[in-house]
Amino acid sequence: MRNIGYSESLTIEFKSDQAKLSDSDIIDAVVAFANTDGGDLYLGVEEDGIITGLHSDHKDPTQLAAFIANRTVPPVTVRCEVIRYDAPVLKISVPRRTSIVATSSGKMLRRRIKADGKPENIPMYPSKFKSLPQCR
Repeated sequence: MRNIGYSESLTIEFKSDQAKLSDSDIIDAVVAFANTDGGDLYLGVEEDGIITGLHSDHKDPTQLAAFIANRTVPPVTVRCEVIRYDAPVLKISVPRRTSIVATSSGKMLRRRIKADGKPENIPMYPSKFKSLPQCR
């Protein structure tokens, strides 16, 4: 299996899609990117960068982009493109937003780098709102 050639960071995240990544996991990642610096979510790539491919339900980038806009408040417009490696990978590019974004169920998340240098998505509490550039 081929490696994608770079690693996860504050603005790059890999998600396995062999067993079909859940809709809520996709929306959570998009919201966290939008509330931080934006970034790229790669579906079909394992955490170690190995390309394993997309689940058949995620091969339509137009449908997935519309789904994301419908499940985020305010709607997040993403760019989705299928990249052909040995197996297809879906790249979801999320812009940084100037206002706070939530899931349609009200969950607000942001990204940070843990002490081990790996990124994670964490809840965004109201006390953090005033420290964000878009809230000053």
